[in-house]
Amino acid sequence: MLPTLVVDGAVDLPPGLRASGEVRVVAQEVWGGDQLFEGSTEEFWAELRAGKHFSTTPPSVNALADAYRSGGEVCAVHVSGELSATVSRAREAAERSAAPVAVVDSRSLSVGAGLVAFLVHEAAGAGSSWAELAELVARTAERVHTFALVADVGPLRRSERIRLPHSTHLHLRPEHPVLLALRGRAVALEHPRDRVAGLRDLVRHARHSVDEAIVGWTMGHGDVRDPDALRARLAEGFGRDAMYSCPIDPIVGAHLGPEAVVVGVYS
Repeated sequence: MLPTLVVDGAVDLPPGLRASGEVRVVAQEVWGGDQLFEGSTEEFWAELRAGKHFSTTPPSVNALADAYRSGGEVCAVHVSGELSATVSRAREAAERSAAPVAVVDSRSLSVGAGLVAFLVHEAAGAGSSWAELAELVARTAERVHTFALVADVGPLRRSERIRLPHSTHLHLRPEHPVLLALRGRAVALEHPRDRVAGLRDLVRHARHSVDEAIVGWTMGHGDVRDPDALRARLAEGFGRDAMYSCPIDPIVGAHLGPEAVVVGVYS
């Protein structure tokens, strides 16, 4: 029996893998003010673009414990523990499990965390044991770097999850995008003058972040109007196409806003 892979809603997987049922996704809640948002993804982005404020809550310990009840070994990949309480709740949930559960802090979110989960899923399909997967996922998390280009700084300013260090040298101005490095916590790197410069800076920082050559990369986007053109532009910068690309989940979108671009790179 293959180990069960579990992720939370802030982990953006390849669309085909997410729809396959081969990975358990623990649902999280999105709130519009004091009301639970229960609309479609399209409605979420429309309301966010119209100025509605959203927040999110991490999954409960009970929800995580239920997801870990697979009848066998579990490998759980979750959003950075410095950005969410999910990892600490996951560890509490794992203690309730009769079967072994390896809880791994991806130190990332969105397609960065999704890249970790994707590589672990491939290894599980190739026959890796639970112990091998537990070691692989921890090692992989250290080799993935995530960057985000945020177009609308409003949700970022309001975010209760993604808080920038007080010592950041940048002042978030609505007329310019902001480039973030997401390595455990979120750090503001630059205030590029426009989106084109921001994408170029993102590729430059991604290339400089790895000790060796980039093996692969992934792209997530916040409801951008032409994701294929965006992917092609980044592919030109990286010299290879993305391993996968997908819209970011509203769990992430509530904090990064519309038109955000998230890139995970693996060395």
